[in-house]
Amino acid sequence: MILAETTNPGPAKSEHLGERPVVILGAGNLGRRVTQALRHAGITPLAFCDNNRQLWGGSVAELPVLSPADAAQRFPDALFLVAIWHPTLCEGLRHHIASLRALGCKHIDTFISVLRQFPKHMPPNLFWEDPQKLAAHREAAATARALLDEEGKAEFDRQWRFRLEGDPYCLAEPDPTPQYFPPQLVRLSGSECFVDCGAYDGDTLRVFLEHTGGSFARYIGLEPEPSIFARLKEAASRMNGHAERIAVYPYAVGAKRETLSFSAAGEGSSVSANGELIVESVALDELLAAERPTFIKMDIEGYELEALAGARHTIQRCRPKLAVCVYHRPDHLWCVPLAMHELLPNSRMTLRSHMQDGFDTVCYCLPE
Repeated sequence: MILAETTNPGPAKSEHLGERPVVILGAGNLGRRVTQALRHAGITPLAFCDNNRQLWGGSVAELPVLSPADAAQRFPDALFLVAIWHPTLCEGLRHHIASLRALGCKHIDTFISVLRQFPKHMPPNLFWEDPQKLAAHREAAATARALLDEEGKAEFDRQWRFRLEGDPYCLAEPDPTPQYFPPQLVRLSGSECFVDCGAYDGDTLRVFLEHTGGSFARYIGLEPEPSIFARLKEAASRMNGHAERIAVYPYAVGAKRETLSFSAAGEGSSVSANGELIVESVALDELLAAERPTFIKMDIEGYELEALAGARHTIQRCRPKLAVCVYHRPDHLWCVPLAMHELLPNSRMTLRSHMQDGFDTVCYCLPE
């Protein structure tokens, strides 16, 4: 779906890739993937443009790299493809589209069209999938949507449309409140036992301590990537006055105890058949047999359904609050709410998106 320069910055008339020359905004990993897919489809881009000044005048993937302003001036009739996808609270696809519009670019699209038009050359990634395959799950999606509160339904509709149409302008601005701890949804008590699956380097631990004021019963963090776990462990050791209530483990979370291949990619590290590391996975039912968790958070790069299966008895025994990410795989938008509802019926369920472009979308399940 082409996003052309208009007074109302919404989707414009669709233009098939290959109808005009292409310039790619973003010479990073995603830009190189887009270039490779286009070449396989018989389309050779003119150039990259990139905001990194150090790349200007050089080449990437045998294409020259220009500044965005220079590219806009040289190729006024080209189609500019946005191939930058590192969403934050403030910057995402709409930000990059607006930047190109400000330079006078008239024809703008995003990498999503490459995924949609040439899926054989650029396989699905994260929640992106062939729209026809998504549409085949409308019945399950409708069932999951019906479980959500009104705000959750509205967010579900936006996310579903975004995945079907690839139009970032259908999304609302992200929820500015803290991810996992939006005050209108989550109230933390002094007896909180918080289980942090995908604890990374302690970022959620720090927010948890801030929002509890240091008054809590227990924090249990799990992070399998060795170098990041070392940072988590160091962060936990520095929590003066709290260290005795904090436990961290170098485990992935899954349906059972097993060893898994794991790909170390920093914040996006995940279970992968081609992973270069071997990590131990544990089921929460085993790990938490002597605990009474009041709140479980899962941000584990696509392994959320397995982790929920491995926490079934604990969740039904303790009925904790749940905050589970749904943006790592295409079907998680509906499969995760359905799984949570099975485990915790008679709960309030809702969706919130905490970053641009559908990133950090979380399903909250709050037992009555």
